[in-house]
Amino acid sequence: MFDQGMLGRFGIIGCGYVGSAVALHMRNNGIEVTGTTTSPDRLGELCAVVDHPRIFKAGDPSADTSFLDQLDGLLIAMAPTTSTYEEDQYKAVYGEAIPALVQSIQQRSSKQSLHVTYLSSAGVYGDKAGQVVNELTPPDLSNPTNAMLADAESTVLTLNSSSVQASVLRLGGIYGPGKNIADYIRRASGRQVPKNGNHINAWVHLMDIIRGVDFAFQRRLQGLYNLVDDMQMTRRELSNALCDEDGLPPVIWDNHDRPDTRVFNARVSNARLRAMGFTPRVASMLEQVPAL
Repeated sequence: MFDQGMLGRFGIIGCGYVGSAVALHMRNNGIEVTGTTTSPDRLGELCAVVDHPRIFKAGDPSADTSFLDQLDGLLIAMAPTTSTYEEDQYKAVYGEAIPALVQSIQQRSSKQSLHVTYLSSAGVYGDKAGQVVNELTPPDLSNPTNAMLADAESTVLTLNSSSVQASVLRLGGIYGPGKNIADYIRRASGRQVPKNGNHINAWVHLMDIIRGVDFAFQRRLQGLYNLVDDMQMTRRELSNALCDEDGLPPVIWDNHDRPDTRVFNARVSNARLRAMGFTPRVASMLEQVPAL
């Protein structure tokens, strides 16, 4: 998919599971990659996937942001390090670090064209009772996490100008190498899972995130796009399909939401990104994954 004639310099803020995979892809296709981490312990690890590893903490007054001047493209893949909701960590990333990074981009000494892609979450739509949603659907701002995510998206999109093109990709739940959601569901066969089985989740394979970032960079996309696969099944329908395939008893889901749960229940449309020419390579986790 990569345009071999379009070489340049690409930066990645946040080289975790997704950021590192994108870095390796870009590097393998002739792009010079700068990758950042906030942890000195990860510098050696980054050397395997980027050309220029850096310690960088957005918002730190002493941080050297000069590397932003040389970039043609930038991926912002920052996320809290906690697996559960911790308000202070979410505020530190979405309420402080991202606005600080946007300000640094706006203050670049270089005015060469820069494309920015920010990875957000389709979870911002919240509980839409299983209805179809698209980029024009308002996010559920009643949930504090969704409100912070939406604010961060809006902040990134203020970058759009004569020299910067900014896009936001709202990702579904991520599956792929090292994140085998299908196997996780199969292991729950016959067991009670304390989540509402009637809700519809959005999903996306790591391969298509890599391809989507690549696509956004090449096309200099601007604005909001849902980056999700084609599957629009309830948790119960998905688990039944996976367990039936292997002759396993079904997962036993709740039929209600637990108190204080962040609810997501929507059929997220990927029509806008498809209209731009992007098609998911992995339609759902029920299918075999083709080669990248």
